[in-house]
Amino acid sequence: MTSTFNFLMVLYSIIIGTSMAQILTAVGNIIQGNKPIKPYWIHAGWVLFIFLLHVFLWFSAWQFAAIQVWTLLSFLLFLTVPVILFIVSVIALPDIDPDRNYDMRIYYFRTYRWLHALLIAIIVLTAASEYLLLDQHPITLRNSARGGAALFLFVGLSSIRPCAWRRCRSRARRVP
Repeated sequence: MTSTFNFLMVLYSIIIGTSMAQILTAVGNIIQGNKPIKPYWIHAGWVLFIFLLHVFLWFSAWQFAAIQVWTLLSFLLFLTVPVILFIVSVIALPDIDPDRNYDMRIYYFRTYRWLHALLIAIIVLTAASEYLLLDQHPITLRNSARGGAALFLFVGLSSIRPCAWRRCRSRARRVP
């Protein structure tokens, strides 16, 4: 007899797998592109981080195997994290048109607020699902790390674009 968790984990895994395929396909399309693509190291770091987040979230989902009784509401809470991560994966890299030039720095600053906001939502939802579904104490070392990450993401979310900051700084130098 299979447990309910194994049944539910199949859909969770399909969403995570499709999301990882989205990132890998986009990276492959970038490599195959006919036009040059100007990389940006921060964007590349975020893409790598998002890919590793897939693996971490899939692996950490197994802690929910201890739940004996699942309701539709608890499953929807459990499923919300990979759904949001899929959206992050779609936003993280552009659809590559082989006849167009791309600057990943410009693309990153066009999408970074959505990325940060959705990653904050993932942090909040994973902590909430552990608290609500697993009855874990809200004050743990893991949640402290999550809080630090959320704070880091919130600062990034509310900051101005560096290119705008450079223009402001260069104008300040011209003032006598």
